[in-house]
Amino acid sequence: MNGEMKVGLFVLAGAVLFGAALFLLGDYSFQSYYPVKAEFTDVAGLPDKALVKLAGVEVGKIKRIYLKRDKVVVEMAILDGTRIYRGARFSVGATSVIGSKFLQIDQGNPALGAIEPGATVTGEETVPLEKAVAKALDSIQGLAKDIRGDGSTAKNLQEILDNLRGITANINEMVANGQPHAEKVMERLDSITAKLDSLVTKIDRGDGVAGALVSDQKMKENVTAAVTNLKDASASIKDVLGRINGFRTYWRWDYNYEPLSGAAKNNFGLRIYPREGRYYYLGANNIISTKDKIAGVDYEKNNAVDAQLGWEVGAFDMYAGILRGTGGAGVRWRPFFNSKWDKFTLLAEGSEFDRNRVIKGRRFDDPRFDAGVMYSFNKYVSAGMRLNDMLETKMVDYSASVAFEDKDISYLFGLISFGSAGAKGRSSSN
Repeated sequence: MNGEMKVGLFVLAGAVLFGAALFLLGDYSFQSYYPVKAEFTDVAGLPDKALVKLAGVEVGKIKRIYLKRDKVVVEMAILDGTRIYRGARFSVGATSVIGSKFLQIDQGNPALGAIEPGATVTGEETVPLEKAVAKALDSIQGLAKDIRGDGSTAKNLQEILDNLRGITANINEMVANGQPHAEKVMERLDSITAKLDSLVTKIDRGDGVAGALVSDQKMKENVTAAVTNLKDASASIKDVLGRINGFRTYWRWDYNYEPLSGAAKNNFGLRIYPREGRYYYLGANNIISTKDKIAGVDYEKNNAVDAQLGWEVGAFDMYAGILRGTGGAGVRWRPFFNSKWDKFTLLAEGSEFDRNRVIKGRRFDDPRFDAGVMYSFNKYVSAGMRLNDMLETKMVDYSASVAFEDKDISYLFGLISFGSAGAKGRSSSN
């Protein structure tokens, strides 16, 4: 190995070590984080680059701490995939009395939803250890000064003890004087106990109304049946009221444009949720006037009916029924479910599995399969594209969708459910 090669290897090793030092000292990481800010009145000496712990588990680190007007802002980097729910408590913690400090997060309520990336929360005020110790010392010194002062505290304590002794003596005297009265009270209690024994004996023999309720078998059966009916009726009412409040309905309008055929069409329908995770969809597909002229060739079935039953399970929305007037099924999948990118939805549909016919001079023998992607701007507006009939025409269309909730129709469906439950109850009783 000549001198130049040795110098080159030395320079290369130095560059590698220099890069590793930059990586370690510069706080670089291959993990992905999202930002959250917390505002405090006092961070009690919390240092930069300290750890962030959720329920005692490390979930991030502090990027920087700075003043903003009268608040101290702590900027955190939280590991992606860590869900911090609203209502969480942010405070300054320590490993021990003199140990290192960190930012402690006590988890919030999952029902309130997760804190969004970039959100600013309010931290809980933490009294620094030195301030707490100083305050305690001031209190102890004040107490000692009061005792050593004019002696008023000691005198007050002595008076309290003298009063307690007098009260104890009075109680002893009252007990001694009240003993004859206490004996009379005990005699009355014995008399009441004897009367209760007599009443229980009558009930056991079946005497009186209470005895009939306990001893008469028929009466027992009638009372039991009445109680059972009341329980069933209350359960039915609770179920029906739950149905009334549980219905949700959404109107949906889709505008579709297919460049190759030059056709613009609409879909319009109603999605009905009788309970969480289950829905029915009724609507019309490819709505178009029969008098409209289409520039290109259009193989779609126009003015068709949609009627589907669907299930929502986690990131998946599965449905089956009538698609464009024929049998089929489909699935929608949100690949970034429960993350900040949860705006994309992938679609796959299959229908017309036994297709064998000629449409506008072209023969179709293969089943129809569609695929697409949608992007949701918010819960009301979305847009996307779709590849239709991938085995045959491979036509692409672009769509924009608008959805909104109709609470009046939800209430109407709830009332209909209430009426059907009542009719069912009457028919069963007859």
